[in-house]
Amino acid sequence: MRKLFVWMMLAFLASALAAYADPKITLSLDDIQSPTFNVKTIQATLTGPQMSLLEVRVGEVAVQGKIWRDLRFSCRKFQLASGSIRCDDGVLQLPKSALLPPLPPLPVAFNYSSRDQTLELSIKPASGENWRFSARWGNERGGWESTLAIVNGQLSRLAQLAEFLPDAGKIPAPSKGKINGTVKLRGGAEGVAAIETNLAVDGLAFSDASGLHAGENVSGEINAKAMRQGKLWQWQGDLNWRSGEVFWQPLYLTGNGHRFIASGDVDENTIRLLKGNLKLAGIGEAELSGVMERPSNSLRDFDLRAANLELSALFSQVLKPFLENTAFAEMKASGRGDIQWRYRNQSSELFSVNLRDASVEDERKRFAFHGINASIPWQAQGATAADISIRGGQVLRMPLGEVRVPLAVNGFSFSIPKLTLPVLDGKLTLEDFGASKQAQGWQWQFSGGLSPVSMQKLTEALQIQPMHGTLSGVIPKVSYAGSTLKVDGALLFKVFDGTVVAKNLTLLEPLGLAPRLTAYLDMQNLDLDLLTRTFSFGNMQGRIDVAVNGLELANWKPVKFDASLMSSPGDYPRRISQAAVQNISSLGGAGAAAAIQRSFLRFFEQFGYSKIGWSCELRNEVCRMGGVESAPQGYIIVKGGGVPAITVMGYNRNVNWRELIDRLQRITQGNVKPIIQ
Repeated sequence: MRKLFVWMMLAFLASALAAYADPKITLSLDDIQSPTFNVKTIQATLTGPQMSLLEVRVGEVAVQGKIWRDLRFSCRKFQLASGSIRCDDGVLQLPKSALLPPLPPLPVAFNYSSRDQTLELSIKPASGENWRFSARWGNERGGWESTLAIVNGQLSRLAQLAEFLPDAGKIPAPSKGKINGTVKLRGGAEGVAAIETNLAVDGLAFSDASGLHAGENVSGEINAKAMRQGKLWQWQGDLNWRSGEVFWQPLYLTGNGHRFIASGDVDENTIRLLKGNLKLAGIGEAELSGVMERPSNSLRDFDLRAANLELSALFSQVLKPFLENTAFAEMKASGRGDIQWRYRNQSSELFSVNLRDASVEDERKRFAFHGINASIPWQAQGATAADISIRGGQVLRMPLGEVRVPLAVNGFSFSIPKLTLPVLDGKLTLEDFGASKQAQGWQWQFSGGLSPVSMQKLTEALQIQPMHGTLSGVIPKVSYAGSTLKVDGALLFKVFDGTVVAKNLTLLEPLGLAPRLTAYLDMQNLDLDLLTRTFSFGNMQGRIDVAVNGLELANWKPVKFDASLMSSPGDYPRRISQAAVQNISSLGGAGAAAAIQRSFLRFFEQFGYSKIGWSCELRNEVCRMGGVESAPQGYIIVKGGGVPAITVMGYNRNVNWRELIDRLQRITQGNVKPIIQ
């Protein structure tokens, strides 16, 4: 029994000695909860010779609804001494993420001294890369300071940390690039009192989940300072964007020396930009200031001044993206300009634009204005006068001459008492022009007239079939509202020695990508000789009346109408050449022929007729045709009369509209030689 007791004592002493030679301390926590994060299953173990091996495991970390699992930290050279904790060879395994692949283990070293009241932490994820954090506290004023120094930091590592943000996924996350520089913080018992940032970014690429915000190869510098005085923070910053591309819906910008220098302050209620200078390379510089209200982050006041801006780059890079799906989406600009904008209490008070030798041009050739010099002052309250001069331009290929615009401005109302605009060898006069902004959009109206314009010059400018004679007319009241242009009354023009009256004219989206026009046209007593000579149709003598009811154009192409052409009443020569007979016959399609008295009449160059008539009902791209009267196998287009007489028949009543237009084009080019019987 005594021997057994001795062996038991020896065994106890041996185990005690073994425990003393290799001690082990373990701390376990099941759950830590706070309003912003939760941590579950924490275990820390300290073991090894002289307690030099530390291992920490965290089962789960939940922050802002995001869950990270299996965080581990180990240190093989852990030192715990009086007043200091040190690790020279630590390894941090970041938690697993549902959104990103796991990162490789990160080498970590730290040194904490309670005696010196300092902390140094260094993370070296890769060769040549170092994230070093240092802190010191407890100075004579009871303050503290800390510095984060970054050497060749890989910005892609920040994408993992972005998961902790409330709007993770909506905020663009970096995918590559490097960052170098420092971030310094200084404070005291009341919290952070000063911040200083000096960072350089190189080759940054970022994007968000929607793809509406992205950047590639972005390089630049960020230098900023902020100091707290009570509840007010005073700040200043300098952002220099050297190179790279950024798409921020709808803007696409390239960095080649853009720079923003600003200073201001921020408190619980407002963010103030006291002084800002924005330099856009290739465009110019702007001076900025303003106030933004918190926490809504809504703009309350703003001032902008910019002088001698380059309009081509300003329009293409800044303004044009906001004009997508408008009439100005394919416009380009040039020249120089100044801008001033004053915004107070969430409303514009003043906006002034000066243009010098500017030009605007639509790439689809719908309009262009050159040599624009203008001073346009606008203010919300009170009247001003604008001075605008235009050296020349064109609308729908129609050349316009030099003009000076006497524009009166009163808030959102604009008026021009009278404007005379040179158009070719004539003049277009606009009177009583007025425009105003209403709740439903812009509205404007005017009236005027057109003095005689050479049809030959006009058709050359419009690049259509040459015409002879002159064009003149009276323009009644024209109004625009809700993207719709209307003519109140009838437009009256003189052309081909007759009259053309347009009624119920309505134009939807006049400068849009697909304008739509409806109207009724009534043409009286047109000279057939002038008309047929114009279109190389073969000579015809006489007069005709044309009526086009229910005309509808979509993108300036006919989609529906009921048209009729008839001989005008009255006594006048009625002759038609054999060439005109051939061309009219071809409109009837295959099998169409002229019922001509045979034998020697075919040798006549001119024939007589008593009546001409043709009609077309256009529906679904098919023209339902008719003539003066019906015939057993078709319809009569030209009814014979006089000596020698001729009758022209049409046999095909339904003809594809596109095919009919092609026939007319071939006729005017002299390529059709139909059979004459």
